[in-house]
Amino acid sequence: MSGPSAQRPSRLVVAAAVLDRLERPTTLLCAARSYPPEHAGQFELPGGKVEPAERPVQALARELDEEIGLRARLGSELLPPAGLAVPAPLGGGPGDDAPAWPVIHGYRMRVWLAEPARPGDRGRAGSDHQRLEWVSLDPPDQLRRLPWLPADLPIIDALVAALGR
Repeated sequence: MSGPSAQRPSRLVVAAAVLDRLERPTTLLCAARSYPPEHAGQFELPGGKVEPAERPVQALARELDEEIGLRARLGSELLPPAGLAVPAPLGGGPGDDAPAWPVIHGYRMRVWLAEPARPGDRGRAGSDHQRLEWVSLDPPDQLRRLPWLPADLPIIDALVAALGR
C-alpha cells in the first residue's frame, strides 16, 4: 500500500529543558547519550517516547524519573517556530494536539521548560546516558559548544532566545 493513507502517524517523544530554576535560570541539564554507537557521547535533552494512551506530560514525568531519577516541575512548553513545526497528526494519542519539533527517524518532539521539584536535585545518569552535565547559560554560546544531536540544535537555539540570552 502506498500514498498518504499508508503512512503511519509519526511517533511522539517528549523532552525537558531542565533548568536549575524556572525563574532567572543559570544552568541547563544536558545529557550525553550512551547509545546507539553513532550517537554515544552526543548531548540531548532528557526525555523519551510517549506510550499509547499516555498523555505527553505523564510520559515526560515517567521518562525523567526512569532515565535520570529526577522529579520535575514543568513550566511552559517550548514551541517550534512555524517553519520547523510538525503538526499534530489527526487521531494522535491523548494530549497530542500541538505542533512539535522534528527529530530523527520521523519522530516529533514536544519540549517543556522544567526545574527540579526538589531544589538542588541534580539527577543521575542511568543506562541511557554516559553522564549528565549542568552547563552555564552564560555565555549563551557555551551550550552550543557541546556535541548535540543535530535535531536538538534548533531547540537549544530557541531555548537561549526564549530565556533572553
